[in-house]
Amino acid sequence: MAQTLQPTRAARPRWPEGVEVKVWHRYFGSEFGLEEVQALLGVLQQEFLTNGPQNQAFQEEFAAFCGVSHAFATSSCTTALALAAQLCGLGPGDEVITTPLTFVSTSQAVLSCGAVPIFADVDPLTFNIDPSSVAEKVTAKTRAIFVVHLNGQCCDMDRINVIGEARGLHIVADAAHVVGATYKGRPSGSLCDASAFSFHSSKNMTTLGEGGMLTTRRGDWATKVPLLRSMGVMHTLEEPRPDPLDYWLPLPYEVDDPDGYIPDNYRMSEAQAAVGRVQLRKVGRLNARRRAIAHRYTHELQDIVGLIPPYEDPNGHHVYYLYSLLVDERQAGFSRDHLMRVLFRDFGVHTITGYPPAYWFKTYRKRGYLRGLCPVAERVYGQIMSLPVSPQMTDDDVNYVIESIQKAAVRLK
Repeated sequence: MAQTLQPTRAARPRWPEGVEVKVWHRYFGSEFGLEEVQALLGVLQQEFLTNGPQNQAFQEEFAAFCGVSHAFATSSCTTALALAAQLCGLGPGDEVITTPLTFVSTSQAVLSCGAVPIFADVDPLTFNIDPSSVAEKVTAKTRAIFVVHLNGQCCDMDRINVIGEARGLHIVADAAHVVGATYKGRPSGSLCDASAFSFHSSKNMTTLGEGGMLTTRRGDWATKVPLLRSMGVMHTLEEPRPDPLDYWLPLPYEVDDPDGYIPDNYRMSEAQAAVGRVQLRKVGRLNARRRAIAHRYTHELQDIVGLIPPYEDPNGHHVYYLYSLLVDERQAGFSRDHLMRVLFRDFGVHTITGYPPAYWFKTYRKRGYLRGLCPVAERVYGQIMSLPVSPQMTDDDVNYVIESIQKAAVRLK
């Protein structure tokens, strides 16, 4: 097996005195080895450190991985979502139906275009957006649906796409959590008009801490992305050069603004792309380890009254970016917060909560959003907790987490 590079102890979070963290929820969700080091050394010998051969190869390989014709590397999933919002032609007064259980990047891509996020409730089993709630939210102002494939599991895309096709709506997926996931045998990047992936350091694969990818099956959108993500620069001039050898005349390059959107710089570096290519070759193995850990948790914890393991939709392949279970206080006799507190303080097991409903934050409160919009999502947030599920975990780590939860549950009851 290839040598794996381990993060140093100094790089780990600092905890209060008296807390010894034995198993922590890692913020580095992949692993690096000498293959990534070799890829970086190769980049240092290139002429170009951006917009070069590594980006081109990474895009082609990721497109093939997702079963689409077009993939574009970006600086983050957030910027990929911003591009998708522009490709949808969003503007002031437009409405976009989306989920509240997500990182705020999803809905803020909508806000940045002057459009209005409309929050639909979530499915109580998968925590993904509920197609029935989506259908209820569609109005004459609805322009698009932005779904999120949460925690590593794809949404019910057949039903979502039926709604979109019936109303002529664009469908965009925040696919930050689902590199390598499938829905009914189809890769997660091929399920709608466009999908935005994250290669943040916490994700199942990473491009040196930040990075993203936009995939699309639409050729008309693919022609616009290179301009929108790279300052609108185009090297094919409308006015021909008077002499091919006068490469600087009449202009060295042209700049355009597709559909009136002012382009920005959302590019990925060559070093990131080179590492991404190595990571893409590893992600299947890393996802398999995540699934093995998740299935062990489910098997060992399913008999604890009040703890509800994550539901795996039989239509999809779950890649467990997060392993999120619910704590039903009425059945368990203790709350999520009680369990997290005992696990951390008494057993040194670091767990995290889920995403707060996006409309609870100040940005949305200032715009008139109130609590109570999505009752299921709000209930889920109050009960959800995520266990460590990193592929870097040892079997001993997994056993310790299981034993700690079992002991904590007995103590709390």
